[in-house]
Amino acid sequence: MITESYYWKKELLKLADKLSKRTKSQRNWTGTQHGTFEKEVMIGFYIIRKLIEAKTKLTNALVATKYKGIKYPNNGKKVTRWNNHRLDECYDFDKPTTSKYDLIFLCNQFVHSYIFSPCFSSENESENSPLTLCAIHFSSDDKRNEWLFEISIASVIKIFKDLGNDYPSSSQLFFYDSLKDDWKIINGNDK
Repeated sequence: MITESYYWKKELLKLADKLSKRTKSQRNWTGTQHGTFEKEVMIGFYIIRKLIEAKTKLTNALVATKYKGIKYPNNGKKVTRWNNHRLDECYDFDKPTTSKYDLIFLCNQFVHSYIFSPCFSSENESENSPLTLCAIHFSSDDKRNEWLFEISIASVIKIFKDLGNDYPSSSQLFFYDSLKDDWKIINGNDK
């Protein structure tokens, strides 16, 4: 259980800054940089999951926010440890579907990721144009044979910043949930 959320939220803000710098300056990626990036994103979403589970550390409205993304259907090929890096062989990139993801979904997908791949775009059509980090392709172990998900780096940075700066100013015990054997709490912000 998280007692004081300030330290966790401060870390989210640091991670947002690191991700923001990666979109501006990092052009060539080594294995170490890829691993560090993956760790930053995964730790960020783990922090968010722990803050949500603490029940009183984030406003309900922010936790309920949905974030735009894209999903690509599996093309019928089983995704395994031997091919989970060959995304174009496993998913149909010609059939994207716009989707909205809630925070719990994103946390679970990243914490249990089976596929995690940075996505790059070029600034212009030239062959020598540097590639820039723009999104993440991801899928958990239980969704990998159905969908490949995508979310922009800008959305991840926004999520980390929004939650890193979210401090509820009011809490109400809403009702006693006998199935969970605990109180349902509504956290708000009177600003």
